[in-house]
Amino acid sequence: MPTPRLRSRRVTLLLGVASGALATGLLAAGIAAAHDSPGTVAAAPRAAVSATPGQTTTLSGVSFKLRWKPTDAAAMTALDRLVADRRTAMKAVSLRDVAADRTDLRRLTWKNSGCSSTARSAVAALDARIKVGAWCPDYRSGKNDEGTANWIPQGVAISRGAAFDGLALSWYHLKDPNAAEPVTDMARLTVGTRPEVNKTGGYHAVQLAIPTRDASGKVVAKDVDIRLGEAGTGTGTAAGAGAGGMGAQGVAEAPQHAGGLSIVGNYAYLPDTSAGLRVYDLRRTYRITPGGGLGVGSDGKFHAHGERYVLFEVGRYVIDQKATGTCPAWKTKPSALNKQLCFSTVSYDPSYPTPSLLTAEYKLSGGVGSARPMRVVRWPLAANGTLAASGGVVTSKVVYGTVTPNVQGVAGFYKAGQGATIYYSVSGGGAVRPGTIFSDRAGRNPFSIVGVIGGESFAYDHYSGGDRIWGVTEHAGKRMVFWAYRKNLQPKGDG
Repeated sequence: MPTPRLRSRRVTLLLGVASGALATGLLAAGIAAAHDSPGTVAAAPRAAVSATPGQTTTLSGVSFKLRWKPTDAAAMTALDRLVADRRTAMKAVSLRDVAADRTDLRRLTWKNSGCSSTARSAVAALDARIKVGAWCPDYRSGKNDEGTANWIPQGVAISRGAAFDGLALSWYHLKDPNAAEPVTDMARLTVGTRPEVNKTGGYHAVQLAIPTRDASGKVVAKDVDIRLGEAGTGTGTAAGAGAGGMGAQGVAEAPQHAGGLSIVGNYAYLPDTSAGLRVYDLRRTYRITPGGGLGVGSDGKFHAHGERYVLFEVGRYVIDQKATGTCPAWKTKPSALNKQLCFSTVSYDPSYPTPSLLTAEYKLSGGVGSARPMRVVRWPLAANGTLAASGGVVTSKVVYGTVTPNVQGVAGFYKAGQGATIYYSVSGGGAVRPGTIFSDRAGRNPFSIVGVIGGESFAYDHYSGGDRIWGVTEHAGKRMVFWAYRKNLQPKGDG
């Protein structure tokens, strides 16, 4: 796989879809405008996508498949034995319990009640145009999540379910941010209740881990390595080179891009750059004793790098790389529309007729073109929050294409009679300039509005008080978690 890349300097952007006249031509060519209407013309995956940035089309005849690969059952059994051993002081809890825990909370500070002017600058341009809720992460309790160069936020998820009702972010860790080729050696979630406007919120860190076994059969907890799907990425793998860890954006200057987080029912999904999706069962969350290292310490208790909580991986949805090929370099186009898919980000779309996950690829400008666009893939979900499979295989529901590069994240919204609106988070202004927000649906031209500095993934939040799109910014000193009303990110009159 490519060499690691240095942490990126990225800004958010959201994109649009073909206008009516263009859509007619695309349908004739076998590519439908991005409205997911029934009766789309079936076609071989060879027609070109519009070269206009900000336009997205449905790729007729293109699909991908994933297969479930559970974590080693014996390792899970060994983990259960470890939890049952009272000496380890591991207590099973729900993610809802974590969000409700008021002990040693880290803080999310409302934008105008303690965030620095530098932090606020990340969302200032967007905030000047539309109403934006925004908070900076803790920088006063000694944790310094706002300014640390080691922990970097990437994904954002909103859940209003029974298993978890709150806000979660995914973060990756750089062992030495000043190294020529920084190594990513662990990952975590931060979990809390949804922050309220004009109020300070709170959150806890939850370390991510993979259960494996040693030669004697005892459980060995492994850190979740960020560089996913790459052979020989170090000790953060589960059982063997190439097993990988959780994907995250901005790890090093490697020509691939990963990050994002979705929580559906009892499951958290994180992207694995060239392999598919990592799955964490929220019922595998444990309260533990703060202490160094990952695993059972000399005191007999389980520790996870000083945190109070740990969450274990339970399996992966993997793509058949032998059939489709591996995720290519960011600046390299895929060999075909239905080949070499990358998994750079993920979000949950509950509005679609079949609730689904959306994954997208991070590509540089040289890695996309009219015949080889960036792909956004819609994966159907079952009622229990797992991906919907037939014979153990998950088949994509819809595949979209756009020539727009630097996509950091996606969100989707579907309305009967109107179809799908696709939102993309796209970088371009580094750590200084804000990006642009576009929205996209069939039958109209792309809508644009100024965005944020250092924007990463998105999450769609269906809410009676007004649907929202949540995001997070990544740069140290300019870290904000924010939301904007969905309808403010598209033309007036759109549903």
